[in-house]
Amino acid sequence: MNCTNCGAPLKVDDEKCQYCGSITPYGEQKLQERRQHEREEQQRQSAANLPAMKYVSMTFAVCVYLITFGYYAPYWYATRIAQLNGLGTSKKFPAWAAGVFGLACLGMFILPGWEGYFGVTEEFSQEVVNYSLGIAFVVSVYLAFAVRGMLQEHAAKFMDRGAAVQTIAPSGVSLVLFGPLYLQACINRMIAMKMLAPKI
Repeated sequence: MNCTNCGAPLKVDDEKCQYCGSITPYGEQKLQERRQHEREEQQRQSAANLPAMKYVSMTFAVCVYLITFGYYAPYWYATRIAQLNGLGTSKKFPAWAAGVFGLACLGMFILPGWEGYFGVTEEFSQEVVNYSLGIAFVVSVYLAFAVRGMLQEHAAKFMDRGAAVQTIAPSGVSLVLFGPLYLQACINRMIAMKMLAPKI
């Protein structure tokens, strides 16, 4: 094998020509391998520094949501407070709203079973359920938009702010209708896009 620049003879494992210093085909291959290794190492280091969020299969999430008649929603918010606050965004997750949401859902579920006990009438029970339903809906919408803002702000660290808004949970209608399910789908997508690390 000879140098393509000066024609001097080369050894098989020469990375550069010892006469003119030109890189050999073997040297080019080794250089590409080193660059690939450096890229992989950078990706590993970047992944290690990413905040972690729980990955949940959407099939599983939808099944749990349906089986629990929507009570999975307050559980979803309550179990992700620390993860969302770990994103390092300018706003923290409103934990008080998650508590109100959970209590409202609990009121809808438990109170009807107490009719006839402790002076709880059917009318009172129905009134509380109606109020709880309204409070739960309003707070769930507030929480969904708050979490979307946090996810979009985090995504803006990796892309233009406008692109983050258009990419991460862009549909307000889906946010209102599906709340945590829609947000979980966005989190799964952010994990696939290497913006978040999957929480083990």
